[in-house]
Amino acid sequence: MSNTKTIARNTGWYGLESAINSFVTLFTSIAIARTLGPSKMGYFIYVSWITTVVSSLGGMGIPATTQKYMAEFIGMGDRGTARYIYFRTLLLQAGLATLATAGLLVWVLRDASQEYRVATALLVLSIWPSMVNFVSAQANVATEELSTNMPGSIISILAFCMGIAATVVLNWGVVGVGASMLLMRVVDFLVRFFPTMKRILAWDTTHVQPEGLSKRMMSFAWQSVASMVVVMIVWDRSELILLRHLSSDIRQVAFYSVAFSMAERLLIGSAVFGSAATATIFAQYGRDKSRLAAITASSFRYLALTSIPLHVISVALAAPALLLLYGNRYKGAVLVVTLAPLLCLPKAFIAPVQSLLQSAEKQSYVIAATVFAGMVDIAVAWYFIPAYGAVGACIGSGAGQFTAVGVMWAVGIYLFKVKLPWMQVAKIALISVLASLTAHAIAVYLSPFWAILLGGSASLIVLFGLFYLMRVLEPEDHDRFKIMTGILPKKVAGPLNVFLTLLIRPEFAE
Repeated sequence: MSNTKTIARNTGWYGLESAINSFVTLFTSIAIARTLGPSKMGYFIYVSWITTVVSSLGGMGIPATTQKYMAEFIGMGDRGTARYIYFRTLLLQAGLATLATAGLLVWVLRDASQEYRVATALLVLSIWPSMVNFVSAQANVATEELSTNMPGSIISILAFCMGIAATVVLNWGVVGVGASMLLMRVVDFLVRFFPTMKRILAWDTTHVQPEGLSKRMMSFAWQSVASMVVVMIVWDRSELILLRHLSSDIRQVAFYSVAFSMAERLLIGSAVFGSAATATIFAQYGRDKSRLAAITASSFRYLALTSIPLHVISVALAAPALLLLYGNRYKGAVLVVTLAPLLCLPKAFIAPVQSLLQSAEKQSYVIAATVFAGMVDIAVAWYFIPAYGAVGACIGSGAGQFTAVGVMWAVGIYLFKVKLPWMQVAKIALISVLASLTAHAIAVYLSPFWAILLGGSASLIVLFGLFYLMRVLEPEDHDRFKIMTGILPKKVAGPLNVFLTLLIRPEFAE
């Protein structure tokens, strides 16, 4: 199967998984927010973020090494060495997860507020299965078979949904939320770990460890962790710490988190495609390095095609969506939720170029770009938060993201001679702005529900109409999208394929 078809297939599977996860978690997050309110949500979000940071840090170094080197050796046809890499990194990750969980648990039992102690302890315990689970998940990505990650994700998110439903009905409060998080991560770990282990155990055990492999893996792991530390400053709501200490209103933490979470939903499509592209880029490094630049440029185009319209149109509909979903108690987040879609847009484009640099073991550029962006983020947020609260935090985050992504792509273009389709990107941006203005012109006069329904519908008509008139899609796009729609039920895939065909003007297709 060609690289583009592999990416399309994996995008489809990962997209289906992410869509289900997003649908369920959206409603559970709304239920939690409405039940706890902005004040309680503010403190709980702060503690949850700390535990997530610890889990993510531990999930980056060794699991990233697992994916990179397993994919490289699988691409060369050496599954014996890939098998060895999996088991070695799994043992290392389990030990690291134990240390991280124990250390943070001691902190929670000593310093957490009495009201939140049990809930935060449950959150901390969820770190262990989450960290160990990363290795199996990345091993599956390395095989370019993203569908194997789907059962664990789906079953675990449904378990979380049931836990949150029980929490709301039985009024278990923050303890119920913490227990639900622990349940989700344990289920995800169990459902994913054993099938992955069974598949890898069936691989050939014979391997000749290449000279210097351990040194390369260790260097890559440390660079990944270092990269993740600075990445979290730019990408993972580090502004919550500044908000907690520079703003006297704890609700600002909740407002920022709600706005950030809503904007993050828009990144699902780019995360789906980015993960599929990442798997292929790493494997392609082991197959044929000469095609990396072309794959990266193609990935950029598809990210622009899907992400720019979604984020720009969402600017016009974000405020109505906030009021409809979260209620008037979160009205203070209207401005920040309006800005967030644009300020989160750069994140949609990071995966291909970051994977390109990592596959060539040039992570130093990723780290340098992110360190610089982190300094920009902190400086801007520090300046604006005292006066503007959550809005200031959002501006700081956006400044950091634009800096990081811009620098990384500049480096990738220079080092690998990547040629990006700037004219098509300009067309997509113009069309998206016109569609967003259409949505705003209609939504401003309506109640939240009708604003979203009618404003959103009008913007889509303008968007797809201009896509057709300005010849944005190319003939080969239909075949690639058809691979993704192939996993959908025929009753859905059929009309969708017809619609995609209509978007390509006949004379252009010729």
